[in-house]
Amino acid sequence: MYKVLLIGLGNAGLFYEFDPKRRKPASHYGGIKAFPDELKLVGVCDIDKSKKLFLKEKGINLPFFENYKEAIDSLRPDIVTIASWTKTHEEIFTYSLEEGVKGIILEKPIARNLKEADRMKALWEKNKIPVVVNHERRWDARYEFLKKAMDRGRIGKIKTVYGKVLLGKIPEKYHSMFLELEGGGHLLHDGTHLIDILFYLFKEFEIKDVFIDKEGEMEKRVIALLYEKSGGIPIFIEIGGERDYFHFSIEVEGTRGKIIVGNGISELYEIKESKLYTGFKDLVKIKFPFSELEKTRAFDGAYHEILKALNRNKSVNSSLSEGYRALKLIEDIYNLGG
Repeated sequence: MYKVLLIGLGNAGLFYEFDPKRRKPASHYGGIKAFPDELKLVGVCDIDKSKKLFLKEKGINLPFFENYKEAIDSLRPDIVTIASWTKTHEEIFTYSLEEGVKGIILEKPIARNLKEADRMKALWEKNKIPVVVNHERRWDARYEFLKKAMDRGRIGKIKTVYGKVLLGKIPEKYHSMFLELEGGGHLLHDGTHLIDILFYLFKEFEIKDVFIDKEGEMEKRVIALLYEKSGGIPIFIEIGGERDYFHFSIEVEGTRGKIIVGNGISELYEIKESKLYTGFKDLVKIKFPFSELEKTRAFDGAYHEILKALNRNKSVNSSLSEGYRALKLIEDIYNLGG
């Protein structure tokens, strides 16, 4: 039984758990509670004391702290979950390592910039405890199916990839707050999931071109063309886009089919003899092997990973090194886009 301290009670830390539409667990709170025989949530921490009243209203009685150092010193947790603003990641990560915790769950992105991430990584290199970055799509079986289908040639030779994270722009009045607390806009905050999945599928990239449409210092839309280094596969990505909806997807096209996976999207296409034109073939949608809810992990995935590492000395999927690579590519895109 490992003692867990949850630091940060915002959307990812707590509130998403009470969204009736979201599949559970939908937060770090729910992810911890999904392993009652192995994890014990011994306390929570947030600088906003109103979160304590929210917990009380929900019937959740846990030791509540406003200062993370006091929480760690008092509770001596085995695992610390850092789900606070990105600005605070480095200092909480550093203190947790120095105080000898056994493992860390770290919300994405790992830091606001590479300077912070470099210091975190250097310290971690001296004491390599399991650190799991919460890029949760890595535990979604549909993305695992996509990777295996690519590796096994199910849709032929991969020719083109399209990645999209489309949503509304950040209001101008919040620009300075976002830059201070998060370090960037949608590319950093939301696009990190897309960049991480691209690394999961392809490993190495070269940036060919970048276009960033800005309002002041904040991006409204980011479009980039990447090339996968070993095979020269073009990868087109768009993040932001001032849409009135949220859309996340990755579409992989091969010579004999295509697969689209995203939020609420699971589509598989294979080639069949055309019903319209003699001597031609069409792409035809066929049944996806399983439903979105059937085999996928969400917020419990990170805790499943850290338990594997702690109990069976397994390497983690979505390590600090993986989170660092995603952040570096994002910073490179920002720098090239001006």
